Amino acid sequence: MNWKKLFATHILERGYDYYLENAVENIDISEDIIRADVIGSEDYEVEISVNNGEVTDMYCSCPYALDGRNCKHMAAVLYEWSEDAEEEETANGVNVDLFKPAYTINAYKKKVSAVEELVSGATEDEVRSFMVAVLAEDEKLLLRFHNMINKQVTREDVNNYIRQVDMIADRYLGRNRFISYNEADGFISELEEIIDEDVRRMIDNDNYLSAFEVMNHIFVLIGDIDMDDSDGGTGMLADRIYQLWTELLAKVSGEEKKKMYDWFTSHLDGSVIDYLEEHIEQIIMGEFAEKEYEQAKLNFIEDMIARSECKVSDWSRDYAVGKWAVRYLELLKEKKSSDEQIKEICKKYWSNSSVRRYYIDICMKNKEYDHVLQILDECILLDKQYRGLISEYSEKKKEIYLLQGNKSAYIEQLLQLVLEHEAGDLDLYRELKRQYTADEWLIKREEIFKKLPTYAHVERLYKEEKLYDRLLTYVLNSPGLYALQEYEKVLNKEYSEQILDKYKEEVNKMAMHTSDRKHYAHLVSLLRKMRQMKGGVKLVEQIAADWKVKYKNRPAMMDELRKL
Repeated sequence: MNWKKLFATHILERGYDYYLENAVENIDISEDIIRADVIGSEDYEVEISVNNGEVTDMYCSCPYALDGRNCKHMAAVLYEWSEDAEEEETANGVNVDLFKPAYTINAYKKKVSAVEELVSGATEDEVRSFMVAVLAEDEKLLLRFHNMINKQVTREDVNNYIRQVDMIADRYLGRNRFISYNEADGFISELEEIIDEDVRRMIDNDNYLSAFEVMNHIFVLIGDIDMDDSDGGTGMLADRIYQLWTELLAKVSGEEKKKMYDWFTSHLDGSVIDYLEEHIEQIIMGEFAEKEYEQAKLNFIEDMIARSECKVSDWSRDYAVGKWAVRYLELLKEKKSSDEQIKEICKKYWSNSSVRRYYIDICMKNKEYDHVLQILDECILLDKQYRGLISEYSEKKKEIYLLQGNKSAYIEQLLQLVLEHEAGDLDLYRELKRQYTADEWLIKREEIFKKLPTYAHVERLYKEEKLYDRLLTYVLNSPGLYALQEYEKVLNKEYSEQILDKYKEEVNKMAMHTSDRKHYAHLVSLLRKMRQMKGGVKLVEQIAADWKVKYKNRPAMMDELRKL
């Protein structure tokens, strides 16, 4: 049972990671079929056929496997199937711990012990000769060994590491200058290795600026690379670099820290891709708290606001100006600037909603409720095209009326939220309901139902009020399975026949469209569910019989129906 030979090494390693992280769920093992779900950035379905302990066929719903490749999700399920990846037979007298992936502490200790045993059997000349040959052929290992022996990293060493990183990128990018989904894992893993082995050793040897430069090169590079990053490897690597940045900033001298500050502030000029800029922004705002940086940060933020005001897109301009203006205000607050100075900045950028909301928060803390109500009315006029902001302002008005004890205004504002700004919101609906007696509510409820806009989720309110006849009508008139599956539990007891008929209607519609095995497996799972309902066994048998005649030329569908 040597299924590992079916996978590339890096795929096998990633699959073992998933196995160790308990990502394999809902595993179902029969005599010849293994089925499971693998949970990650996306959830994927895996099905593996076995015969006499040997794998004969594998399927996974991930993009990598759909191209006919064996993926890490399949490997994870096979590790789970094996139950204990540590217990394998020793072949030909060789210590198998030598060649096992070593991701746990115990596995790593066993591997180190096995390697020590192997090396102890060699002569010193054999070890030296082997090391010279390996290091001469592998520049990455040569750099690592050189770094370990010499402790101090030179300018040339840094350049060599940067060149090594660029070579890794070029190798994965190839002629198309694009890293595909199935290559992304390997690319990220090689960069992680440089971070965790080489950069880590630089930091431990107090070569802080060298470590900083190599990390920064990797950080900028991963933002520029054109890659299918569906598994989020770029974000995880950026987070790792961010952690090391904070570690470095806690260790470096004042002069070194100033050089790092200069690098961070100079790389918010578009040289780093947008979605990674946030890491640099967090570092600048959170890690340079010394007094000597106060004015420098204020000057920097003023420059960022000026740049933001030059953006062409209205949305981008408003978002960026608001973000930096609020950070400016927060810095002034940290400096314990006067209220007048803070108000002056708010006035300067008053057209920006983020600044107005910041000012509202200040006034709320000071309990200046009447003043806030005036500002909110002004905000509603200024931001009338933004539905989300109008809802936020209306909620704030409701909160203030309640604090002031103005019940009539509070109820009126709450009703406006339920009918307009947050139409159909269940929490607001319940809050409004609590303002009426039971008899009053029966009348008010019907008024609300009549006035609710068509886009409101009235079905949630039907469920809340236990108006199951209306909820059933809504479900039966809704296309697809979403509403049906959302509310079948509350409806099934009283309306099981209608629910079953709705399932029949929908699965027959779905079956009309040819698709892949995943689609057919989903249909069969729905039939299994239907079979558990009252009267479902006979109906499912009839549906399956009809499909076997109507869709007999779909072999994948017929195969899935046989599993029913």
